Amino acid sequence: MAGRNITRLATRREREDRTRLHFERSLQVCPPWVQRMGLEAELSGHSGCVNCLEWNEQGSLLASGSDDLNAIIWQPLLHKQLCTLRTGHSGNIFSVKFLPSSGDRIVATAAADCKVHVHDINTKEVTQMFTCHTGRVKRLATAPNVPYMFWSASEDGTIRQFDLRMSAKDAMILVDMTQYCGTSVEVKCISVNPRRPEIMAAGANDPYIRLYDTRAVTAHRAKHADRRRGGFHGSSDADLNLPTGCTQYYVAGHLPMKQSDYQRRFRTLVSTYVTFSPDGNELLVNLGGEQVYLFDVVRSRKPHRF
Repeated sequence: MAGRNITRLATRREREDRTRLHFERSLQVCPPWVQRMGLEAELSGHSGCVNCLEWNEQGSLLASGSDDLNAIIWQPLLHKQLCTLRTGHSGNIFSVKFLPSSGDRIVATAAADCKVHVHDINTKEVTQMFTCHTGRVKRLATAPNVPYMFWSASEDGTIRQFDLRMSAKDAMILVDMTQYCGTSVEVKCISVNPRRPEIMAAGANDPYIRLYDTRAVTAHRAKHADRRRGGFHGSSDADLNLPTGCTQYYVAGHLPMKQSDYQRRFRTLVSTYVTFSPDGNELLVNLGGEQVYLFDVVRSRKPHRF
C-alpha cells in the first residue's frame, strides 16, 4: 500500500465512475491483502474429489459437488454443513448451481451420467430430471433475475436451455455446435453475462471462445438423436439456427498459428472455464494446457502479460 493515498482514491471514486475499476484493482486485491490470506477452516463431508463450488447470491451459502455423487450445502461462515443432497446421479458431479429467484431453495446439478437434476433443499428430493444430453454435462449457467431458467454445456456438442415451468421432455437445444464444428466438438463451459443476460459465452475443446447473442438464436427441439461417439447427431426443427452476426469469437492471437504444433505433440487446447466479470465487460478464460486469458468484450485493448 506504500505510496497510495487511499483517502484521495476513495474521494475520486465517489466523484468519478471511471476510477472505480482502478480503485478495486489497486486496493481491494493488493499484495499485503493476499499475503495475509490463510486457511481458515476445512469443511469435511465428502468422501470423493470435490469438482465444483458455487456461492449463493448473498454469499451466505456454499454448494459443493463431488465424485461421491452427493451435493452438500454449507454455511461456510459458521463452518457448518446445512444438508446433504443425495443427487441420484450415477457419475461424477461436475457442476452445481443455485437457481435465481428461488430463495436459495432450488439447486441444479450436472454430471458425467449425461443428466441434469433439479433438487429442493427443503425436502432433499429430486424434483426434475433431464436426460436429453448424450455426453457428459460439464457446466451449468444461470442469469441473475431470470427465474426458472438455466443452461447446460455438454460434451455431446450442444448447449441446452431448461425452463422449470415446462416438462422435462421439453428441454430445448439453444446451440448445436456439431452442425458448425463437426461431430467431435465438445462444449466444456458456458457463462451468462450478469449485466446482459442475452449474451452467453461458450468454450469447447479448442482455443476459441464463442459469444452468442441469444436474442437472435431460436431454441428448438431435436426430432431424433443418434447416440454415436462424438456428440449429438440428428435433424431438428432449426438446424443451423445461428444467423450471421449473432456470434463473436475470442482467441489469443498467437494460438491459431500454434494449433498444428500442439497437435503434433499430442497436446490439445481446451477451454475449461469461462466467466464474466461482475460488470459484464470482461471475460476470464482458462485454457487447459496453456494460460489464463482476460478479454475485454466492450473495447479493444493492448495485451498485457503478467
